[in-house]
Formats: sequence, C-alpha cells, structure tokens
Amino acid sequence: MPPYQRRVKVPGKTAQELYDKISSDIDHFLSKTSLGNFTLKRFPEKQEIQLQSSMLSAMLKCTEGAISLEGQLSFLASPFKAKIDQGIDKWIDQSFKSQA
Repeated sequence: MPPYQRRVKVPGKTAQELYDKISSDIDHFLSKTSLGNFTLKRFPEKQEIQLQSSMLSAMLKCTEGAISLEGQLSFLASPFKAKIDQGIDKWIDQSFKSQA
C-alpha cells in the first residue's frame, strides 16, 4: 500500500479544539465517502484518531494549529489521492476556517 501523508494548518486552534471538532464530525464526513466499512478508534488523551478500512489505514493527529494524517492508501484508492485531498480541504474549511 502506498504511503499517504498530509498536514493541514488551522491557525489559531489548539490541539484540543481540533480534536474535539474532528472527533465529533468524522463519522458523518466518512459516511459521505466511498471507503466502504470503516473502523474508528479515538484516543482523546493523545488527540488522535485511527481509521481502518479496506481502502486506507491512517492516524490523524491534532497538534497546535495543525492536523496531520499519516497512513497508507490501497492501490485502488491511490489514483484518487487528489480527490481525497480536496474532500479533506473542503471539510476543514467548512469546519474551522469559516468560523474565524
């Protein structure tokens, strides 16, 4: 599986604010994607969320002013990396930047 790494800056937001919002919205966000069945594990003490599906496996980490994703895309999902990036950008923009 090819690696996938991404860091999205969200200036002015603490790691806890980012984690709280993402943790509460991620199920809805993922239900709109074609990832098939997925499993989420939340680690509030670390501000991390682990995602597992047949299309990808990833760890989402919230830090001060940024969200990092590290994982692997399946060979079927790899050609859609740009579309995945666009979906993440749109979600982050709607969730955080429009609140500024």
